[in-house]
Amino acid sequence: MKSFPNENPIENIMDTLIGLPEYLRKPMLEGRLKEFYTLDGQDKHEIVSGVLRTIPSFEEEKISRLIKTWMMVLSSFNGAQIVEMLRIYCQELKKNPDIIQRMRVNMIIRMFNGIEDVQKEKLADCLKEAILSFPDRNKIIDLIPRSGLQALGIQ
Repeated sequence: MKSFPNENPIENIMDTLIGLPEYLRKPMLEGRLKEFYTLDGQDKHEIVSGVLRTIPSFEEEKISRLIKTWMMVLSSFNGAQIVEMLRIYCQELKKNPDIIQRMRVNMIIRMFNGIEDVQKEKLADCLKEAILSFPDRNKIIDLIPRSGLQALGIQ
């Protein structure tokens, strides 16, 4: 039985996905996202919170591959599922706004700009919908760096 040096299961999963070639990473990530949608709300929030806390611990070159693949795979889901996912990310960032300071926002924007236009448009539209679903949406918009707002076509 393989032993993981880290007790953080989310980090272990992310590390495993990062180590896979894209042709294996995509279907594995798709399966993990499908599984995510079967979980209850609290589990979804715990996973997203863990992902957000873990992303900064990876080298940019490695995590960028996973983020780009995640965006590509997520964009293949239906709009309601994407909005649900992005709304949870917004809620977690709103609860822990310091997380965004540790994120490599420019790298995330580069990965976003590196996916197909139809994927970008779908993700951007779903993120806008997720943000607009909050009564205090300006608190979330204020968390997003100017370069991120520009990439989304918000500013």
